[in-house]
Amino acid sequence: MAGGAGRARRRDPQEGPGAAGLTLAEVLIAASVLGVAILGMAGAFPTGLRQVGYGGHITKATNLAHQMLEDIRSDPSYYVLRYNGTDGRGVATDAPANFPDDWPWSCTAGWSWGGQFCGHTKLIRGRQDVTGDPGDGRRLAQARGTVAVVDHENRVPGGGAQVSGATTMLRITVTVSWTEQTGGQQVTLTATVPCTRAGCT
Repeated sequence: MAGGAGRARRRDPQEGPGAAGLTLAEVLIAASVLGVAILGMAGAFPTGLRQVGYGGHITKATNLAHQMLEDIRSDPSYYVLRYNGTDGRGVATDAPANFPDDWPWSCTAGWSWGGQFCGHTKLIRGRQDVTGDPGDGRRLAQARGTVAVVDHENRVPGGGAQVSGATTMLRITVTVSWTEQTGGQQVTLTATVPCTRAGCT
């Protein structure tokens, strides 16, 4: 038979093993590897979202604590001990009955007289900020804020309001705490203010 018309065509060795296309087994293996990779990436998204949310909560709590600290420091230094509340052991936003009263009278918006103490009004505003919903998805769950003032040099056991006659500085501690899925979290800021004789003895 001239020309070999009935013979099958020989494969050219230079065409390589993949010239005829992928086999079904190769396609299934590739699909499996791709599926595992996609599932792995998808599993990372919830964790990433939680971390973003947690970062937002940290920022919000830090801002709230900083605002309260600055509010307290803006009061006359001889009134700072009033922020220890009626029992002398500090105040908490979930226990407003222990908040000190404004003095000598209730504060109003825009009050600017330097001798006025606005602790009650500031603490109520701080309570609303800590427990409120800012509308940006970063609400602090089961949140509370606390404020305590102690003698910076000679701390009184239990955090009482009494200070020694030699005290020259008071330390203010503001804490904002809340609950995450992983448990309780908190941010604490501190600052010191001069202790004048009129308010500290």
